This record gives sequence, structure tokens and C-alpha cells, in this order.
Amino acid sequence: MTEFWHDLQCQVHGMLKTDRYSRILYSTDASSYQVVPLGVFFPKHADDIQIAIETAAKYHVPILMHGAGSSLAGQTVNEALVIDTSRHLNRILEVNQDEKWVHVEVGAILDNLNIHLKPMGLQFGPDPASGNRATMGGIVANNSTGAHSIVYGMTADHVLGMNCVLSDGKRATFFDMQVKLTDSFSLLHNELANIMAINKTIIRNSTPKHWRRCGGYNLDRMLDFDRFNIAKLISGSEGTLAAITDVTLNLVDCPKATGLGIVHFEHQHEALSAIPLLLETQPSAIEIMAELALRVCQQVPEYARLLTFLISESKSTTLGDVLIIEYTGENELEIKSKLKNLDQFLKIHHIGTACVHAITKKEQANVWEVRKAGLGLLMSVKGDYKPITLIEDCAVPVEHLAEYVGHVEQICHDLAVEIVYHAHASAGCLHIRPFINLKDAKQIEAMKTISESVMELVTNYGGAWSSEHGDGRARSWLNERFFGTELYHVFEQVKYLFDPDNIMNPGNIVNANPIDENLRYGKTYAVMPINEHLDFSRTDGFHGAVEMCNGAGACRKEHGTMCPSYMVTKDEEHSTRGRANLLRAALSGKLPHAEFSSKRMYQVMDLCVECKGCKSECASSVDMAKIKTEFLAHYYDKHGIPLRTRLFGKIAVLNRLCSGKLAPLANRILQNYAVRMAMKMTLGIESRRDMPPFAPESFITWFYNRPMPIVQNPKNMVVLFTDTFNTYNYPHVAIAATEVLESLGFKVILSEHGCCGRPSISKGLIEQARNYARKTVAKLAPYAKHGIPIIGLEPSCILSVRDEYLYFLADNDEVKMVADMCFTFEEFVADLDLTGFKNLSGLPFEKIILHGHCHQKALVGMEPAMKVLSLLGCPIEVIDSGCCGMAGAFGYESEHYSISMAMAERTLLPAIRSADDKTLVVTSGVSCRQQIMHGTGKSVFHPAEKILDFVPQSHPWSIVFNRICRDLWHKSYTMIRHVSIFLHVLPEKIALNSPE
Repeated sequence: MTEFWHDLQCQVHGMLKTDRYSRILYSTDASSYQVVPLGVFFPKHADDIQIAIETAAKYHVPILMHGAGSSLAGQTVNEALVIDTSRHLNRILEVNQDEKWVHVEVGAILDNLNIHLKPMGLQFGPDPASGNRATMGGIVANNSTGAHSIVYGMTADHVLGMNCVLSDGKRATFFDMQVKLTDSFSLLHNELANIMAINKTIIRNSTPKHWRRCGGYNLDRMLDFDRFNIAKLISGSEGTLAAITDVTLNLVDCPKATGLGIVHFEHQHEALSAIPLLLETQPSAIEIMAELALRVCQQVPEYARLLTFLISESKSTTLGDVLIIEYTGENELEIKSKLKNLDQFLKIHHIGTACVHAITKKEQANVWEVRKAGLGLLMSVKGDYKPITLIEDCAVPVEHLAEYVGHVEQICHDLAVEIVYHAHASAGCLHIRPFINLKDAKQIEAMKTISESVMELVTNYGGAWSSEHGDGRARSWLNERFFGTELYHVFEQVKYLFDPDNIMNPGNIVNANPIDENLRYGKTYAVMPINEHLDFSRTDGFHGAVEMCNGAGACRKEHGTMCPSYMVTKDEEHSTRGRANLLRAALSGKLPHAEFSSKRMYQVMDLCVECKGCKSECASSVDMAKIKTEFLAHYYDKHGIPLRTRLFGKIAVLNRLCSGKLAPLANRILQNYAVRMAMKMTLGIESRRDMPPFAPESFITWFYNRPMPIVQNPKNMVVLFTDTFNTYNYPHVAIAATEVLESLGFKVILSEHGCCGRPSISKGLIEQARNYARKTVAKLAPYAKHGIPIIGLEPSCILSVRDEYLYFLADNDEVKMVADMCFTFEEFVADLDLTGFKNLSGLPFEKIILHGHCHQKALVGMEPAMKVLSLLGCPIEVIDSGCCGMAGAFGYESEHYSISMAMAERTLLPAIRSADDKTLVVTSGVSCRQQIMHGTGKSVFHPAEKILDFVPQSHPWSIVFNRICRDLWHKSYTMIRHVSIFLHVLPEKIALNSPE
């Protein structure tokens, strides 16, 4: 292989990686399999792909084309050279709006494409659930579809043409009913046509008749010799015939209006049996949510709130399955008419127990959020028994769906295997997942039995063995039995014609390995024991928390919060999936066990900013923030705790000592250029950052030295959670919050708990953080016991009590009680009667830009903040900004400064720079405000500061005085930041945008 690597590297422009870590990163997908590749190549352009395949053919090295690696059947793992097109080949090359087609490179992400097309009123029709990270190359190679398949069909229905590289490294263009090849390539066209002519009867008779099929090769699409487009054959071939470099696709009009009818049933069989009749109403989609999914949503307050609306009209006494039926139309009036007709149809045919309508965008979003959450919660089951992808892709004619499901349930029941399901019910595709322990030999045998039995069942019903997820390693092993020996032999001929040396993703569709070969776990899988610092009982240990990652790759998406480091690096290593893969490899021995606490593993974990986005946005609820905290503790046990880490862990002590009388001197020292450079050289604290200013008067001092207000009803008490930064650095925020709460009639009590331990948690200083947490709970427990709400201004601090404390103090009887009484400022105010709010001074702004703190988005959501800010009476734009990049101390560390700014420059800072002077910028997080002011020089406010202007005032003179002080602080800080921007940020931005 050495000669091959050298030969390849000398010819290409893209990066080539052959180290063990990089190979492990590409050894899994969303399936149950793991195969370590030979190496990973990131082509810069199509020429690189051509050179790579040509060189691989010369040395007989297998090739695996790779997009997001979100395959559920295992077709994106192989012992091959992986060619990852997602990093560089992701351009939208051309859109023809009039003719409704688009020309894209294979690495373009579906959701990004649709965002680009939306202003034109167009979209790509098929909508796989993985569209937020799935690449167009993967979608075409898999012949994917989605919830709206009854309207838009399969991806192959929309493929117009493509440019490819064949297995010998030569290029080919398949387009418009002809093959544009040089004469030397005409042999391929002629031989394929000959195979089709000889075997047309076999192809016509043996190909499954169910239209929703992506398994095998699409030979049935080649029977029309007047429209002989080989691009249709390459679609769905899973990279086994050729490598696609770019593709031209048909587009469809975006629906102008949509609405949902949610039909409730007492029993699953009734719901499935009703689908053929309901299709007569011409819906655009019918999805089913199982009773189990609804029940798990009921257990989570965040989703129970949405679920209450979903089933509120049901007259059924038993919670059962629901069908989500979607209709499209020209306008809302047409949608209402269709839903009214649905109600009449249900009544006439005695279908269901009730039907709830969802017409507004918000109502529909709630329904789809519940469906998505239910599936995610089912997938995030703890322990070794997981709902695996095995028979989930079968589809049968809808008239047989209910009967088919009953038989599958019986097959699994006979083997004592539980199942869970969700479905694109309108197409007869029920995603049934059996709970299998792939570490147990008997369970692996049960997996094989279920697969064989269900395949026979699907055959008997005239269904499709693979309907949208492909064959891969999970189903290719049974293809000869499913398609029959004659048609399978034709598949083999086609494979040999295109790939005579069998180097293109070998072992998929034809010539497959057994189903139990190369399992990610398997009966010999074992992990090394570690001494856990945190409580991982809910996941059966630290290894269980790591194994929660099923490889779906949702952390590779480019919108939302998860995963900030991947969004700016496009490096699999810096995704949640990548980190989990490497940790699991070290625990299980695929990497040496010593690598678990190695410096190389530290690099893998280093860019995780502990945003908790994966905890809320990952379907498996992987908690990488918790995993990183545990990892850091083990790393420090081996390598020691750095001085800077100790300093940041004790930042509360430093802030307390340097505020007050020492503040002017301390601030001058930190502003001194020589001091800043010395801090950078000795501690690695970035000199371009302004350190948080120490307050001349802390919030606590202000609170006790002021005239105490008289509260008419002393029973209305709240505890204000005095976090470090809003107490000693930015007391004006805490003052504003105090004024708001008191103006609303609450007696404010200060928690005075000291440090909550958040900085120590972030730095992996577990025992130090645990001591802080223990003291905090002891301080807050008496208030919680009396039902007094505890209100926090800094999301990361107050939400640590609700999240981290539960596993830092697992043996503490009071921690849950305290956590239940903790609220963010926005949560608490949003739940009050806000009718007394009014505008006292007029609006100096016309729009609000709201940036959500990562922990706030993950654990609370943005609805409370939006409700509170809606009192200001102007439009609110919530920026899809992900993480601001500051992430506590992360952005202050010299080695992280550039990546921190890159995270901010992705969306957040450009959005704020483009805002005019009449736009108010609001965010709750201290770090977020620091980053925005550093990167733009613009003032940014905590919600409490602006809400103060609109509450009924019980003591106006103190409010006016404090408001003047806050305004002066913001103006002076803004002026300082403008100078800093000129001196530091602009050069850094130029450096970030400079070519490699």
C-alpha cells in the first residue's frame, strides 16, 4: 500500500489521511456495522476523484464514495479508500428556474439546496429524514425518498443526468437518453443494451411490482430503449457501478399551503387498516405515530406540552396510535376545505375516534416536533438492547400493511423480541425496529432469523425488501433469494460490466458477506473498565453513554446548535459522532486502551464547547458535554491539571477579590499591553480579548446598601441566583432583574451560594465542582422546601443545577427538589400574568435580534424568551446562530481564539453587523454578550435590562438612576470595543478568510 499512497498523494490536490484515528472515524455509519477503511481522501474537485479512482484501479484498491455517512444499511463502510466529497464538492452549479432543474456537485446537502431554491418557489421533491446532512450524491446513489413519496416518488424519478468516473478511472456523462462517450466507451453502452435485451423478460417478471423500491439495480427503468438513460441505473447502485461527481435533477414547486389532520385510533390495527381508504382523500403524506412513542413524549415536559394539544380533542379513553394526514393547497381556505372533507369522510366510513386539525405553521410545527421527538426518544433507549436497522426498510402494498405488521409482530414475539415502529404509512413502508442486543450470540442468531422470515413475508405480499434505505450489508446477503436466481444473475452481469475488478464498494447488492460479519459490536465485544467520576447509572456506565451514538450523523448538519466545531471545521473528528467513535474505539480495543487518556484523544475532545446541543438535537440524546467532563478528569489524572485550568476553575474567587475597591486598579492592570502579552505567553490567555471588567460595586453590595422596597404581600418571594459574572462583573444586569421582580410584587432574596461550580464543570475539575454543587444545594434547599422559586440570569449557571447537579450529586436527597424549583429569568417571567406591562418611554427600536444561549436552547428552548420580549411590541428574529463561540473560557484561550471567532462569524456576527441602529440585540448569556461586543462593538442586552422599561414601577427614582448608569456603561463599553475591533478583530478576520 505504501507505493499506492505515495503515487496518489503526488498527483492530487486534496488531503489524504491514513492514520489510525482518521480510519476509525470513517469505519461506521448509522447501521450496525463497523469496517475500518484503508484511508480517507478529501478531493478538492472532480479531477481529484478521477485521479484517485484511476490510481486505485492500477493498484486494485477498493473505492468507497462517501457523503454524510448516514446509511442505515451499512453501504457506506468498507475496507477501501474512502472518498469524502462533502468537504469541498458541495457547490450548486446552476439552477434553471424556467425548466425546473438544478445542477449540483455530489457533496451538496439537501437542506442547503432547498434553502437556496425556496425563494424561487422550487424544491427537490424526495425528502429523506436525513436531509439536514445527507448529500445529493448519497441521495442519488441510494435512490432515497421520504414522507412525501406518494407525491414525489423516488430520487431516480428526478434524475436527469450525471457526470461519473468509471471503475477504470475514465469519465462518462449519462444524460438525456444518450451516452455521451468517446468511441472507446460505446462498448459499455452496447453491452448494457445487449444484457437488457436478452434478459428483458426476466427483468420484467422478476422485479418486484411495488413502486416504492430501491433495492437491487434499477434494470426495470432501462427497459424503454427509446429513453435509455444510464443515469437511472447508477441511481440506487450504492456506489457499486461508478462514482458520481455531479448530477442534474428535476425540481418541483413548493406547496403554497399545508395542513394536517391528526386522526386518533384506539388500536394499531384499526389505524393501519384505514390507510387504503384515507388515500382516497388524496393526501400528500400519511405518517403514523405509535402509542409507545406518544407515551414516551408524555414523560418529557418539553414535549408533553405539545402532545396535550395534539390529542386534546380525542374522546378516546385509551391513548392509541395516531395518523398524521397532510394536505396541500393553494391557500389556507383550500386546506380548511380539505380538512372539513376529511372529517366527513371519517364519519361516513367510521374511521378513528377523533380528528384534530393543525392549520397554522405553529400548530403543524408542534405536531411534527412531537413525531420527531417520539422517534428520537425511542431511539435513545439505554442499555445493550437497541432498536436496530434490520427490517425497517420493507414496504408492502398498503392494502396488506395491517396484516403484514401483524405477522412481523408474531415473528418477533415468538423469539421474545420487542419491536418499535414508525412509518411512511401512505406508501406501505413501516419502519419496524426490533430490540436486539448485538453483543449476545443468541440475539445475533435471532436477528438472522427475523431477517430471513420477514424477507419471505415481504416476498409473499409482493413488497419491496428495500424501499428507501438501500441494501447494504443488512439486506444484500438475501438479495438472491428475494429477487430470484435469474434476476440476481443479471445483476451480477451488470456489476461485472461496469466494475470487472470489483473495486467499487464491493460486497453490496451482489456478492455480499453474511449479515453478522463486521458488526460494530458482536459477541466478542468488550470494553475496558474505568473508574467513573460521575454517575452514569442511567446509561449503564460511561461506555454506555458513548455507545448511545448510533452513527446517524445528525451532528454533521449545518443549522441549529449541534455541532459548532464541526460546522466550522467540516472535520468528522470534531463532530459528536467522531468523538464517540474514537472514545468507543479506545474503550473496546480498536485503538490501544492507552489512547483513552492520550494527548491525541485530548485533541479530539478539545474543540467540544460543551454546548449540549447533542443532548437535545441528537435523536439518540448523546450527552457529549457530560462525556467530555468525565474524559477530562481521566486525562488530568494521567497528565496533571494545567495552571490555566486551575485559574479558570477558580474564576469566582478572583472576581470576588478584584471587584469593589480593587476594581479600578485591577482593570487598569488587565488593560495593560505588557500584562496581556505576559498572560498570553505564560497562561495562553488571548491578548486580543478584553477581560471581563471588575465592578467597583458588586451587585451584592448594591443590594444591601440600597433602601429596601416595601413589598405588600411578603408571601411572594423569589430567590435570585447570584452567579459570579452578573454579581462581580456585570451587576447592572442583576440590578435590572431585581427591579423587574420587585416591580412585579416579589420580595427578592439573594442566594449568596458562592460559585455554583459551572467553571469547574466546564474544565473537568469534577471534585472541585462537586464541592461547589454540594454547598449550593445546601444553601438553596431551605427555599426549595418552602416552594420559593429560584431565578437565574445566566443560563449556564442556573441550568447546571437542573442538569449536571443530578449526576454530580446522585446520592443527594435534596438535589432533585432544588432543581425542580430553578428557573431561568425568562421562564419565570413568561409564566406570570403580564397584562400589567406597558411601555413607559416609547420604543427607540423597531426590531429585536435574539440570540439563544446554547444551554438555554438545549434545556429550555427559546419560547419563554420570545414571550417575554414580545412585550416590547416589535418583531423578534431568533438567529439560527448555533454557538456564539465564546463558550465560557474557551474563547479566551489563545489556541481556540480563531475557531471561536469562526463560530461567531458563521452566522451570528454578520447578522448583528448588518442590523441598523434601530435594532435591539438581546441574549441571556454572559459569554454570548462578550463575544458579540468583541466581534461587532455593538451594545447587547440581557432581557431583564429591556423588560425593566416596560413593567409597572413601584419606586421610579431608583429605576431611573440605575437605567442611567446602565446606559452610560453600554455607551462607554461600545466606544472601547470600537477601538479594539480596529486594532484586533479586523486583522484576525482577514487572517481567518485568507487562503490556505
